[in-house]
Amino acid sequence: MSRKIRILVVDDDNLLRKLVTEQLSRSDFDTTPAGSARAALEVLRESDIDVVLLDIMMPDMTGLEALREIRKLEDPPEVVMLTADTSLSTGIEAMRHGAYDYLTKPATLDEMEAVLRKADEKRRLLKQNASLRAVAQPPGDGPLPVIHKDSSMSAVVSQAEAAARSDSTVLLTGESGTGKDVLARFIHSKSGRSNNPMIMINCGALPETLFESEFFGHERGAFTGASSLRRGLLEAADGSSLFLDEIGDLPLVMQVKLLHFLEQGRFRRVGSTRDQNADVRIIAATNRELASEVEHQRFRADLYYRLNVVSLHVPPLRERAEDIPRFIDYFLDTYRQRFNRPNLDLSPEARQGLQSYSWPGNVRELRNCLERAAAISLSDTIEAGQIPFLAVGQISLAAGTPQTATVAPQTAALTLEELEREHILHVLEESNGNRERAAAILGISSRTLYRKIREYESQTNSAGLATDG
Repeated sequence: MSRKIRILVVDDDNLLRKLVTEQLSRSDFDTTPAGSARAALEVLRESDIDVVLLDIMMPDMTGLEALREIRKLEDPPEVVMLTADTSLSTGIEAMRHGAYDYLTKPATLDEMEAVLRKADEKRRLLKQNASLRAVAQPPGDGPLPVIHKDSSMSAVVSQAEAAARSDSTVLLTGESGTGKDVLARFIHSKSGRSNNPMIMINCGALPETLFESEFFGHERGAFTGASSLRRGLLEAADGSSLFLDEIGDLPLVMQVKLLHFLEQGRFRRVGSTRDQNADVRIIAATNRELASEVEHQRFRADLYYRLNVVSLHVPPLRERAEDIPRFIDYFLDTYRQRFNRPNLDLSPEARQGLQSYSWPGNVRELRNCLERAAAISLSDTIEAGQIPFLAVGQISLAAGTPQTATVAPQTAALTLEELEREHILHVLEESNGNRERAAAILGISSRTLYRKIREYESQTNSAGLATDG
């Protein structure tokens, strides 16, 4: 949706006010007229205005007096003064009190438009910088490249590039750790919004009580502890893209409010009585089957259809065999630089084992596995024994059988699910039962690990009951 700059035109001259309002409206500004400074202040208390075009000479309150009151507002707009005085002193005085700029009457429409757009740009940058500081994340390794030699992933990347050129909402699906966030960054980087930073949030990592404040921001005094105005994610993403990871975890009450924003492009900060506008493209991702969630009434059908405009499925790593060697080389190069070990490499057995493994935690698990191996390896060659699932003999590294997993004799009858279980239990044992640490090593979420442990416990109990019976 295209964003219009919201202008408040304040002048007690009815004819001039009407003329300026109409001219700016035809130039695609969203204009609101006010015949006095007091009327303007009332509008500002109820509406979100980007720039005020303010006449200096008015009977009830001068423009300079009004400017001082406007600057006291919690989230003030930029102010451009209009004056008939051609001397510099009046304009300088106005700018000393916080005006962005001033125009002398009669100003041309081109002059007026140029100054108003620059004033709006300044306000947007200030708001975005404040919002980004509030939601800034500590720097990590940086975004992964979109590795896609495998044909299944190459097709997805081609579709993503085409989707990037539109401004439609995108829904990314796929297992945890497949790189949906990487694809989201790729879509943003290829879009017309790429000059602004993409804002990201994991919907599964926020307590339900903080969702509304994080999304929409809050006014000072909106609730206990709200000592100052806080801009939310939507304001931070104004003019850019907002990536909502794990959208399936969004609480139902927030689903309603997100849907309203998607349909109207408007929202309210917590504790506010006035609407805010934001021009935001939503990219959402989930590892859940949202259609099933809708069927079980855990996700709103109307929001699902609104998000599912462009749907892209990221295949799991086990279905992208050609990409595994490329990821291995990419991560190895990353850890060579990080650990200052330029000769770090894998033994042939370790490399073959990594290429043969099913990677239930996908790319995230592969990255964590290689980081751990690089960190604990005392030599420049990472051996198979330094990789947990290879060390416990789950895969026999038969020479001359690349890309093929040969099960070791002691595990010949095990299914893929049983191999996964053995690996997870081994990592848990190595982590001394610390589930958070084990999940990080495995490259899966804590929630996924807890679910798998419950499944294993249930299977054990069922087996016990069957034996007892």
